[in-house]
Amino acid sequence: MRRRSRLVGVLWRWHRRLGVLAALFVLMLSVTGIVLNHSSGLGLDRTFVDWPWLSLAYGDGSADLPAYQPGQNWVFRAANGRVYFNTTEVAPCSGHLVGALQAGELFIAACAEELLLITPDGELLEAVNTSAGLPVPVLGVGLVEADAVLQTSAGWWLADLDSIDFSEPAAAGALIQQHAPGVLPDVIRDDIPAQESWLSWERLLLDLHSGRVAGPLGVLLVDLVGVVLAILAMSGLAMWWLHRRRRRPDTV
Repeated sequence: MRRRSRLVGVLWRWHRRLGVLAALFVLMLSVTGIVLNHSSGLGLDRTFVDWPWLSLAYGDGSADLPAYQPGQNWVFRAANGRVYFNTTEVAPCSGHLVGALQAGELFIAACAEELLLITPDGELLEAVNTSAGLPVPVLGVGLVEADAVLQTSAGWWLADLDSIDFSEPAAAGALIQQHAPGVLPDVIRDDIPAQESWLSWERLLLDLHSGRVAGPLGVLLVDLVGVVLAILAMSGLAMWWLHRRRRRPDTV
């Protein structure tokens, strides 16, 4: 009995110490996770951190913006959330740019939660989102022969842009052509307005949540917190079991 009581006391002391150590990290992970679930609605991917010291610590990531080249044209989403057709600003687009292509006379810029239909002159013809039946999140866009198709977590779907319908699945085994992201030419980058900032709140929260904001050591720290939480769970179960056994009379 006495040995069991000493073991419960040791487990309780370490459980309490580890719990205090992990509490702040758990609170941070909980808050950032909840906020990130509503990132698009809060516009966190389109608002930016105005802390020059933090942007300097990250390094200039403006050159990492994804760009796609359908035909002889470039389509990309700048750090302010607006899609450009070559050097022409088209419109804001909800979510990260996941692809672009030319379907007939139209160009399609596919963001995670919105499609922009663009004319050859760089004018916005129509923005298609969930209110028009767009399945989200969009993971990619491609062509099956001359027909545009969208990729979602449920597979590939034909994109009927005349009737704005995405309910018909693409044929099984169809050859889907996609444009890989490329590097935006300097001649275009130099002609677009310079962005005041490129570090979005969404990226900062993602990096805080994963620990990447502190580099490899930050990721290891988050991993360590995960191990600590597992130890807390196991020590809590052990204390409950030992306490439960202690309340039972010992049998000879």
